[in-house]
Amino acid sequence: MAWLLAGFGLAALLMLFLHWWANTDVRSARQALLCGIVLICIAFALMLVAAGKGLMAIVPVGYAVWRMAGSRLAGRVGTTGERPAPHRGGMSRDEALEVLGLQPGASEDEINAAYRRLMAQVHPDKGGNDWMASKLNEARRTLLGK
Repeated sequence: MAWLLAGFGLAALLMLFLHWWANTDVRSARQALLCGIVLICIAFALMLVAAGKGLMAIVPVGYAVWRMAGSRLAGRVGTTGERPAPHRGGMSRDEALEVLGLQPGASEDEINAAYRRLMAQVHPDKGGNDWMASKLNEARRTLLGK
């Protein structure tokens, strides 16, 4: 009975994690994945220490921390040595045009027609998902200034 409850608990945690993963931005998902890897390495190291393999426990944790620190530094400094501009949120005009499949200088009617055409395909009620629909909404708002 205890194993059954543990299985249901793990399934519920997995569903919550997948729901979060589907609705988060790429940066948060990447950071969470790296933190998860470090936590798994720490758990592995604790198991090694408990099994009497103390020195071997340092290797996976050290490697995970080294990789995490290296990836964070690489993400902060570009190839020119300059820091990238921080993302202020929202979508740029070029991104919005790309999402809607339009060329620069598109009229309001063209924007609305592309939005309706694409939304008919990706709406959650039509088999799409919330993320795709929200990107279309954001693109339309960006281009129309609403």
